[in-house]
Amino acid sequence: MQPRLSVVVPTRDCLEYLPAALASLRAQAIGALQIIVVDDGSTDGTAAYLAAEAARDPGLTIVTREGGGVAAARNAGMAAAKAPIIGFLDADDVWRPGAIADRLAAHEADPGLVLSFADYDHVTPEGVGLGTCFAFWPRFERFIGDRQGIVPLGRRALALLYAENVVGTSTVLARRDALEAEQGFSPDYKSAEDWDLWLRLAQRGRVACSTGLATTYLVRPGSLSRDRPALIRCVKQVAARHGLAAARLDPSAWLACRSRIAVGEAEHARIVGQKPRALAQHLLALLLSPSGRLARAAASDGARLVGLR
Repeated sequence: MQPRLSVVVPTRDCLEYLPAALASLRAQAIGALQIIVVDDGSTDGTAAYLAAEAARDPGLTIVTREGGGVAAARNAGMAAAKAPIIGFLDADDVWRPGAIADRLAAHEADPGLVLSFADYDHVTPEGVGLGTCFAFWPRFERFIGDRQGIVPLGRRALALLYAENVVGTSTVLARRDALEAEQGFSPDYKSAEDWDLWLRLAQRGRVACSTGLATTYLVRPGSLSRDRPALIRCVKQVAARHGLAAARLDPSAWLACRSRIAVGEAEHARIVGQKPRALAQHLLALLLSPSGRLARAAASDGARLVGLR
């Protein structure tokens, strides 16, 4: 029987969390489901665990790699997918009960719906909530307004996703044929390759989001300590690739995106002790996209610069 949905789960040395991720997928009441776990060079016993799981679960497909990064792992998982719709879940995240049934039905009813995503919440390993995604992004929150359920993004999709990266990969459903046409996640970027793919899909077909919380995203200690300069470089590259198309739809989307990049540069400057640069970048971000949040950040940097903090 062909599955209704194939879900790609990349993992590397994440055995502590992987069972909960798989259990959350199996709890979805959607009928035939293919779970594809891509073991990207784990050394923590993941291979033995997956072999035991596959022996009892015919819906589990295992792809083994020697390493190569999450983008290549997801692409390898997509190549093994059998369903017309593909979902994504990172090994340390979980889908909430009933997370995707309504969007899966929407994809099945509308072949032109190439991408959907949903709101999600951030929690620490201790279960402390750190807030939801949509509430963090003011432009997107204004776009949603009081609407509930599945919300089409319409012709504004590219501009909305360009201005603010609201798409959590562990919430995404996408059409397999559209993913294949775009050749999946680009190997050109070491970071932000997921954002690039969502922007490409937004130019290929329709996009919708769900206002419901679909995923619990685990914020592990050290998960924010990635190579920030490399991340910023990749974000700039993706922004340059799609900037003209987004600006044609909504010039303010380009300003909001550039403001977001300036915030990232300001935060990195603050971390490494470059107080004048942190202030300058926050002021640039405020100039490009004024908000109370950015005004407070700039004021805080100014206070640090003159020794008041």
